[in-house]
Amino acid sequence: MVFIVWKNTKMNTEELEEIDSQKLEIKKQFDEWMYELEGYSFRYERFWDDVDSAINSNDNQRIMDWMRSAFQVGYCAGSRIYGGTE
Repeated sequence: MVFIVWKNTKMNTEELEEIDSQKLEIKKQFDEWMYELEGYSFRYERFWDDVDSAINSNDNQRIMDWMRSAFQVGYCAGSRIYGGTE
């Protein structure tokens, strides 16, 4: 059994601004990765083609592959294992 303890803490304006700044940076990095040219087409074009194909064929593995790739790029960005964005 897992218990979650919620600390009732107030964040100051500077902390909230820092969090917002981090969120914007993550969005920027994701957008750069998603809209990057991959040889013959942009990554987002391939993504939507795969989504359409997965929907039509009930092939959830394609979507899981995309999610895994996005996770690896984001999670490993610092180590550059998967060539994550800066």
